[in-house]
Amino acid sequence: MAFIAVSSYAKPDFEIPEIEKYDNAEQCKKDNDIVYKSAKYYLSTDMQDDKYEAISAAKYMWVWTQASEEIVFTIGPKTSPYLKCKDEDRAVQMLGAYLSGCIIYCLDNKQREHDFNMHYYAISQMLTYYEKNKATIGNERSMNKMLKNLKSGKLKEKEEKKFNKK
Repeated sequence: MAFIAVSSYAKPDFEIPEIEKYDNAEQCKKDNDIVYKSAKYYLSTDMQDDKYEAISAAKYMWVWTQASEEIVFTIGPKTSPYLKCKDEDRAVQMLGAYLSGCIIYCLDNKQREHDFNMHYYAISQMLTYYEKNKATIGNERSMNKMLKNLKSGKLKEKEEKKFNKK
């Protein structure tokens, strides 16, 4: 008698493109709906069950962001809370969640610039994702601190001070 291991995970209800780059911004713009769905999917995933598809979504979102004229995504100490993660794999997963939040905010609000409102929306989405997947991705002190501040209502003020600091 043979046993077959079956892995069950929730595949997205759309196809995530597996492309290396876009030829131009116009081609990229045609896929705004797909990147939006990819961002929503990434934030809804359970990393234990959906790791392969989530990684595909994150890679695709990064490719789209690099070619898109729809969004200006900046990386730096003011706009990159995931850089505080001690574990590199965890930081990459948090980057995916933060980027997802930026993409959703950008396309919902037709806003290109990475301002504080986009940042705060993205960080809130990232922390919700972290809390949901904490058992799988592991404990991260910096994320726990931000999550505690989010739940107590203190995060927005703290982040706004950091974000607007010259």
